[in-house]
Order: sequence, then structure tokens, then C-alpha cells
Amino acid sequence: MDIVEVLRNKIDVLQEYIDDINKDIEEDYNPEEWAGGNFDDCYEMGCSHGRRFGRMTAYHEILALLEN
Repeated sequence: MDIVEVLRNKIDVLQEYIDDINKDIEEDYNPEEWAGGNFDDCYEMGCSHGRRFGRMTAYHEILALLEN
């Protein structure tokens, strides 16, 4: 498996996760209810989402460089 294929697979996995979170947010999302009233869980979900989104963005940029 070459690096381009690895990056595409990683992007697909991250995109699926991000799409799920975005779908939840669009459906009248209440972070406090999602976290069961625990602010730490809600905060961690936001941080995790941000890290994954940032990673996916970086993978897209690297992939673009490799494909040119």
C-alpha cells in the first residue's frame, strides 16, 4: 500500500467520524444532554472533533502535494 492510498483511507475514516458528529449537531444538538450533564465529556468531544478535523485537513493538503 502506497502513502497516497494510506492517506485516502485515513481521510475516509476521519470523514465518516466528522459526518456523524455534524449530523448530530444539525439535529437540535444539545451538548449537555449528549454528555449526560458532564461538562468534561462535552469539552473532550469538542476537542476530539477539532483534532480529527485538523488532522483530516492536513491529510488533504499532503495528499494534494503528492498527487501533483
